[in-house]
Amino acid sequence: MRFDPDKFLTHYADAFNGRDPERLRTFFALDDPRFSVFEEYTEKLFDGETYGAILEGAFDATEEMSFDLLRCDRFGDFAIIHADQNIVDEVGGEEGVLLEARIRASMWVVLSGEEARVVAARFFCPLSSPDDACSRDISTG
Repeated sequence: MRFDPDKFLTHYADAFNGRDPERLRTFFALDDPRFSVFEEYTEKLFDGETYGAILEGAFDATEEMSFDLLRCDRFGDFAIIHADQNIVDEVGGEEGVLLEARIRASMWVVLSGEEARVVAARFFCPLSSPDDACSRDISTG
């Protein structure tokens, strides 16, 4: 399978920004027994069932997401993506008042099926304090 990590991340963000939980779910191998997502700043480890339910929250999200690819290494039928996930939201709906979060994402992407899908991920704040860049109210999915 030909794999373009920039395109993968752009389509992932587009699914989130389009408030399309079903499309967003297609980026994750939720049914794979190896599936896990660890959010370091919330100290939570999610399995596929739980993370699938979290992705349903994209329908009500107000944030906008984008990614900056840092590096991608391919190892046969999987790739490891390292990227900065950028999330912006207007605080309390006030125009011009923004909450911005920059979250470092490391994702193990399986390439053996018809579509590339994340089977494991770690989301964390690259700064010394989670309060410096991450909000506990902003979800990665």
